[in-house]
Amino acid sequence: MSCRKPANYRYGEHTADVLVQAFGCTLEEAFKNAAVALADLTYYSERVEPRMAKKVEVEYDDLEGLLFKWIDELLFLFDAEKFAWGRNIEVELRQGVGYRISATLHGEMYDINKHGFTGLIVKAMTFHMMEIKKVDDYWVLQYVVDI
Repeated sequence: MSCRKPANYRYGEHTADVLVQAFGCTLEEAFKNAAVALADLTYYSERVEPRMAKKVEVEYDDLEGLLFKWIDELLFLFDAEKFAWGRNIEVELRQGVGYRISATLHGEMYDINKHGFTGLIVKAMTFHMMEIKKVDDYWVLQYVVDI
């Protein structure tokens, strides 16, 4: 199924922070692209080889909280474990009492010589300017990270 999303993701200007807009024909694809956008802020995800897989599961009552926990968990994965994920990410989103993401990220241990460094260090996820909406036939996830 194709849709008319403008891109997988894009960045916007924001004082001392970075605004990210991730797009997807489905919510799952938008959450995947939000993860790739986060990675590409610090290193070059296209250089990552799928040598290992990490499972990530997060849940929350609403989609905004789920997005916050998703990005926050990915920041922890990179900061604490030095795991660099590439663009091969499987995301399953379920709705019940709340929302739950079960994901598998394929990647390898971060190596600055291989994966590079863009010059940005993402410090934290914020709720500032967060927005999740459906536009025509695609989803937009907007979030701001502190750098």
